[in-house]
Amino acid sequence: MDLTVILGLIIAVASISTGDIIDGGNPLHIIHLASLIVIFPTTMAAAAVATDGEYVRGAFKNLGMVFKKSPINLEERIKELVELALMARRDGLLSLEKRVSELDNEFLKQGLSMAVDGNEIDTITETLEATIEETEHYWHGCGHYWILAGETSPVMGLIGAVLGLILALQKLDNPAEMAAGIAGAFTATVTGIFSSYVMLGPWGRKMIAKSHHIVKEQKLMLEGIIGIVHGDNPRTLEAKLLNFLSPAEEKHSQFT
Repeated sequence: MDLTVILGLIIAVASISTGDIIDGGNPLHIIHLASLIVIFPTTMAAAAVATDGEYVRGAFKNLGMVFKKSPINLEERIKELVELALMARRDGLLSLEKRVSELDNEFLKQGLSMAVDGNEIDTITETLEATIEETEHYWHGCGHYWILAGETSPVMGLIGAVLGLILALQKLDNPAEMAAGIAGAFTATVTGIFSSYVMLGPWGRKMIAKSHHIVKEQKLMLEGIIGIVHGDNPRTLEAKLLNFLSPAEEKHSQFT
């Protein structure tokens, strides 16, 4: 699990609840069924209107990645590429044919298959760069759906509050019911703002941020494939690929 997401949500809820309790409130009063119905389905639908269907499906299908640690391990991928480079340099590109069929990454498998089949490096590069570009567009579209939903949510909360106030003002002859209606109306505003800045918007930005790991791995693999086809020295290739690691990651060479 990604603790930055889980703890972030927990701390945000706990902070608001604590502040409400200190002032004598009850956080459970914020949970208002009518507000939830007005805000969430409407927000999701409105965001879908402005988003391509492919990205809407992807946004829901891949939402789980927001709460999980990124499965991308660049160090392991570099190690794998260097091993492939050693094999190709020692036995030739055709020796990779069996190994390619066992690879777990479709991007890497496609690139090395093209290399083994004798395609020119320019052809391989153009093909894989197109894949990288489409990957970037896809994940940006999926993440942007949630960001758009986050931007829409406060407005839906305002609509819910106005509707609640309209109903509350119809009960002027019963002050107690009117007061309860006004209180319920304002829960829609709270829910809309909270879901925007703590849930929906951050989910979208986190999805896009994690997609950068996927794209970075593809760029790293492309660089590795180019080096393998060119017959680069594995040590030199490793040094080049290690530059893809962030400053926060330690760079360990398998040759030392």
